[in-house]
Amino acid sequence: DIEDEETTGEVSKNPDLSTLYMLQVVSRAIDISLAKELKNLLFGSSLCCFPEEWKIQSFTFNNIPQLKYGIVQKKGGPCGVLAAVQACVLQQLIFADSNRNKDTRCLQPSEVHRTKCLTVAIADILWRAGGNEKAIVALPSGRQQFTPVGKYKADGILETLILHSATRYEDLIVFLQQNIHQFEIGPCGCILLTVSVILSRSINLVRNDFDVLTNRLIGSHGYCTQELVNLLLTGKAVSNVFNNVIELDSGNGNITILKGITSRSDIGLLSLFEHYDVCQVGCYLKTPKYPIWLVCSESHFSVLFCLEKDLVDDWKTERRFDLYYYDGLANQEEEIRLTVDTAQMCAEDKENDLTPPLEHCIRTKWQGAVIDWNGTEPIL
Repeated sequence: DIEDEETTGEVSKNPDLSTLYMLQVVSRAIDISLAKELKNLLFGSSLCCFPEEWKIQSFTFNNIPQLKYGIVQKKGGPCGVLAAVQACVLQQLIFADSNRNKDTRCLQPSEVHRTKCLTVAIADILWRAGGNEKAIVALPSGRQQFTPVGKYKADGILETLILHSATRYEDLIVFLQQNIHQFEIGPCGCILLTVSVILSRSINLVRNDFDVLTNRLIGSHGYCTQELVNLLLTGKAVSNVFNNVIELDSGNGNITILKGITSRSDIGLLSLFEHYDVCQVGCYLKTPKYPIWLVCSESHFSVLFCLEKDLVDDWKTERRFDLYYYDGLANQEEEIRLTVDTAQMCAEDKENDLTPPLEHCIRTKWQGAVIDWNGTEPIL
């Protein structure tokens, strides 16, 4: 087994840095105790394993010319992780360079540029989870680091992990640049990111984020829970999508605290559950810092975004605007661009099954808006 060791003296020729860079990353092998804790947090039991849909999923980009920015999902299950990463990649592609704003060419990146955006997106997700002061990157070593015994079921992935800790953002970026193929090509980049974001936050803090200590990050059918999506988007694995906290009087002097989002998120969320009055998405997610939203609809997450940052900063831009929609699982073959007109009013029939769920989600933020699919067949 590998003991704690500091990787120093490793000089990196990072193309983004003008000088040679001395990388400082501390590496250690996973042990059975930590692997058990991870599985309990993920599945509720150390006898569970990652579903096959997770084991074959990395962050591989689409090669359809109009969709080169998109990450392709192979099978259902890890869509919450993929959509969160997709949203953060779009944040880098569209808004990292202010000159690219409002220019559709940013949606046709070179392979090198989209990989760079993926690198920064993953770094930001992990650094945010680590409280902007640390991050842990979990990578496979190709061999077992402990012998699976007792109440632990091996899955061939967790047992092989080496955990690499960085306490400077620059180190994290350089280390990820050197290892981005593990996430982009895989085969199990989705699992690596999930483990990395948990450990960057820490198992104890993730569990304390939950409303109920026995909550999980991966639910039935291998779907991501809201806690995992919130961890990726905000750095905290809280259980709800409303603003701040709600205190409920349970009687006998007992107060139940329900935790929500505590500050304006970079990336937002729109939910079909809100259309059906099951939940209420707070403005910290509904009006994020960037006009990019995860769309939660019928047990699936996809992404909706706008090229104009003013959409979330200046209400006057909300009169009429374009939103782009991307679903990595839908075998999408062309760009989907919706025009949203809030100056007109659409009489919405909540009982009408022929209204596309995506329109219901959009109208949770822009109530009664008229939505034009611009020639694309509406997704029912």
